[in-house]
Amino acid sequence: MNHKTRLGPLAIFLAVVVMVITTMAVLTIATSNADRTMAKRFASVTQTRYQLEADGEKFISEAVNNQTGSYEFYEELNGYSITVVITEPDANGNYELLEWKVSKLWNADDPVKDIWNGL
Repeated sequence: MNHKTRLGPLAIFLAVVVMVITTMAVLTIATSNADRTMAKRFASVTQTRYQLEADGEKFISEAVNNQTGSYEFYEELNGYSITVVITEPDANGNYELLEWKVSKLWNADDPVKDIWNGL
């Protein structure tokens, strides 16, 4: 006796399930890789900005303690800059902070500069 088993609907269902699982696995790997890359970039930017902030604080400390004759500070690091300007300390050692600005330097070769050119 010959019995033929027909697996047509089951085979199609299993093929669809395998394709869906494979697609989800590829998307998961791609997303996790992109997340890791962005986390590394964010960590680098944060470290640079914190270093600039620390250098600005150090400048103010030295300027107020009369260790420097300057009351303006500018530094560039990894494409970012900080500008700090304070007044000369008065007799009580008080000073006024005129400017504290951390900014990203403009890059003319930035690939995203042409995303929107205005209307």
